[in-house]
Amino acid sequence: MDTKSRILETAFKLFLEKGFAGVSLNEVIKASDITTGGFYYHFDSKDTLLVAVIEKYIFNYFNSTIDQIRHFEGTPKEKLKSATLLLVGDDLNSEQTTKLVESSAKIDYRVLNLLLLEGVQKYDIIRDHYTEFYYNLFEFNKDVIREGVTQGMIRTDIDINELALHTQTVLVGTIVIWVVMPTIPLKEIMESNINQLWDYLKKKV
Repeated sequence: MDTKSRILETAFKLFLEKGFAGVSLNEVIKASDITTGGFYYHFDSKDTLLVAVIEKYIFNYFNSTIDQIRHFEGTPKEKLKSATLLLVGDDLNSEQTTKLVESSAKIDYRVLNLLLLEGVQKYDIIRDHYTEFYYNLFEFNKDVIREGVTQGMIRTDIDINELALHTQTVLVGTIVIWVVMPTIPLKEIMESNINQLWDYLKKKV
C-alpha cells in the first residue's frame, strides 16, 4: 500500500473509532508511521484529509451502490429491498463491503452512519456530500417508481415525486431505526417496512 493510501485508511479507522473531532492530526501521523513532512507532502491539512477520506471511503461507496442497484435485474420491490440492505453493508454485497477498507475486517455500518451524522453537524463539506447523496437516492427512487408505473405495478393516481419522497422516507427511516435500535434485526425491519410501503405504492386492482 502506498503512503497516501495508508494515511487515508489509517485516518478512516481512527475516525470510526473516535469521531471526526476526536482525532488529532498528530494521531493520524503517528498511527500512519510517517513524519509530519510526509503527511504534508500528500495533504494540506486535517480538513483536506477529511474530505479525501469522505470521498474515498464513504460517498464513493454509497453512490456506486446506487449505480449498482440501478442495474439489478429484479422487480421494483426487490430493488428497494436490495438498496436498503446494500446501503448498510449487508452481505448481499460482501465483496464490496469487505474491500471498503483494504486491509481490515468488515466495517460496522452503524458506527459509519453515526460518524456521518456527526460530520453533517460539524462540517459543511460533509453536509454538502450528504445532501448530494440523498438527492441521488431520490432520483434512484423516482426511477424505480417510473419503472413500476411502466410495468403496471405502481399506482398512477399520485405524483411520482410524492411517491418517491414517501419511498425515500421509508428507506432512510429503516436505516436510522437500525442504527439506533441495534437489537432489532435489519432484515426484519426492512421486510416489514418495504412490505407496508409496497402496499401503499402498488396499483389497486
